[in-house]
Amino acid sequence: MKSYLIFIVSLVVFLAACGQQQPPVPTVAMAPAPAEMARTKMASADSVAVAGEGEQSLTELTEPATAQSEVKRFIALRHHMVVETPTEQMQANFDATVAHCQQLKCQILSANYNRETAYSPPSASLSARIPPRSVAVFLAGLAKSGEVLQHHRSSEDKTDAVIDAEARIKNLTEFRDNLRAMLSDKSAKFKDLIEVQRELVNTQSELDGIQGVRKVLAQETELVAINIDFTAKQGITEQGFFSPVAQAFKNAGHVMMESLASVITFFVTILPWLIFGIPALILIRKLWAKIRTKKPHV
Repeated sequence: MKSYLIFIVSLVVFLAACGQQQPPVPTVAMAPAPAEMARTKMASADSVAVAGEGEQSLTELTEPATAQSEVKRFIALRHHMVVETPTEQMQANFDATVAHCQQLKCQILSANYNRETAYSPPSASLSARIPPRSVAVFLAGLAKSGEVLQHHRSSEDKTDAVIDAEARIKNLTEFRDNLRAMLSDKSAKFKDLIEVQRELVNTQSELDGIQGVRKVLAQETELVAINIDFTAKQGITEQGFFSPVAQAFKNAGHVMMESLASVITFFVTILPWLIFGIPALILIRKLWAKIRTKKPHV
């Protein structure tokens, strides 16, 4: 019995010593297995790939819609310039500008040259439409013909007018074709055919008019309008300190010449009366004197 108690006590002491030697087990989350990590990576890669495919399909769907929603703009561009050239070189510079314009396949709307007179210096003007790709070349050549004093640029949006004209042309064309198809119907009555023919003529006339408007809009939007005024370069007395005095002398001479012209006109006007009136007065006076001498005295 005593040995049995000693065995139990020894066993308890041994178990207590073993409990003290073992460290407490930490509560750490278990790492995922390699298979699970691989499946997670594959799932994340698939999700990224799906998201990429969704973005690509969304881009492919939105790009055509954006391209279709963008409306082409029709802009009419205009340039107005004032070029100063020496008086003696204006004719040559104007002719060179016109020739350069023709080389660039432009449309000349008007070209006027006014020669120098006693009261005004020479002047010229040019109005044309030039393809957009040739505008820079034309302006570079124009700068060699004289000094550009003014250069105004303006633009006007013709998009609404162009869209309206094209829509009307499309509708009128379809309506005209339908009327022509109705005319080919042999079962139609003669009275109905006459009405259709009358409506066809009116539709064709309206279609021709709107097509003409569209051509004008095409010229305004597809070509650049350029208007140039050539002026003569002023002399030193005309642009310097004494310019008011020079202008006053010029005006005084002009007034004096106008007065002299009025006097000449007056003398030319009364000259026939002087030529025929004075001899007539002399003749009348002589006849009156003879009549008085022949009258008997009482």
